[in-house]
Amino acid sequence: MEAIELLISAGFKPKRTILLSFGFDEEVSGRQGAQSLAAAILERYGKDGVATIVDEGAGVVTIWDTHFAMPGVTEKGYIDVDIVVRMPGGHSSIPPAHNGIGVMSELITKIESHPYEPRLYPDNPYLGFMQCAARHSEKFPKKLKKLLPGSGQHTCNKKKDKLAHEAAKASPLIKYLMTTSVAVDLIQGGVKVNALPERTQATVNHRVNVGEHPEVVREKLTKLAEHVAEKYNLTVYAFNDDETPLSITLKSPSALEPAPVTPTDIDALSPYRIVSGTTRAVYGEKVLMAPGMMTGNTDTRYYWNVSKHIFRYGPGWDEEDEA
Repeated sequence: MEAIELLISAGFKPKRTILLSFGFDEEVSGRQGAQSLAAAILERYGKDGVATIVDEGAGVVTIWDTHFAMPGVTEKGYIDVDIVVRMPGGHSSIPPAHNGIGVMSELITKIESHPYEPRLYPDNPYLGFMQCAARHSEKFPKKLKKLLPGSGQHTCNKKKDKLAHEAAKASPLIKYLMTTSVAVDLIQGGVKVNALPERTQATVNHRVNVGEHPEVVREKLTKLAEHVAEKYNLTVYAFNDDETPLSITLKSPSALEPAPVTPTDIDALSPYRIVSGTTRAVYGEKVLMAPGMMTGNTDTRYYWNVSKHIFRYGPGWDEEDEA
């Protein structure tokens, strides 16, 4: 908004229409804000009717003594899975060896002990970022450079992804740019201290790696649930909404595939080339443009049909930040 105000005060008159689209509920998925706004824009301008979208997101960072502007050109997928354990109730003075909370705890422990491996798929922008950094940053790690494939090569297969594992050592933030995350965020069970819980529920949040799919999460959780269910003679209902007194039920009301990747070619007069040139014109040529992404996802999902070129961009950088 500051940029728009400065342009207006300078008498700038755009040759193309500029839309300002502000939601109010991004933190809770934007179902009332961005979803309604995107629908109105789609109705007015049609599919891919907007040349470029700039949303909040990644910014300008300094790494390996080099300044990189890193607009997010994609986002991870998303899936929440509700797990419900149903076991007999009764009085807590005569407890069984394992009740619903204990079984749920065992399943959660199993889920946390089977994390997803870091994997860099060809569409993941962090691969492009590292290729850019390897060419232009003198302090780019030699071990990473040795593991980097040539531009356009497929790096990921069924075996351990050595490049992804090495890159992930930098920090948890970097790790989760190339890893499906697992977080048990909600749990509830039992109604009072002298009654055994008949129904225990937990919710597991996943941010799905670029190049993978929510279906991979469903399949993995189903196998883990079946392993625990067999031990306690329970029935597994995997994503069909069934629920019986002796069961483990997996539910997922909705899932989101990783976002389409914004093209980053610079050979033609592409949106990425324009954003790149504008950024370097503002912040100086010592700032390099490289594709980026974030560990989560935003309400930009509702704009996928509005434009093929979406950039999630954050705050800028200046000389004082360098210190």
